[in-house]
Amino acid sequence: MNNQPKLSIGLPVYNGEKFLAFSLDSLLSQTFQDFELIMSDNASTNRTQDICRAYIQKDQRS
Repeated sequence: MNNQPKLSIGLPVYNGEKFLAFSLDSLLSQTFQDFELIMSDNASTNRTQDICRAYIQKDQRS
């Protein structure tokens, strides 16, 4: 059995507080679910990290 996702998506983020939730909601609402999302926060100075952590907690696949 292979547990590797079929698709990897890289999402680099820097101070993405304004648009990050919209982007993540868009990705997570797709019908294709066999993917991993790799978020890379480049030392943001706003709530970007908090938003990323909240979505990690909400994702039922993790």
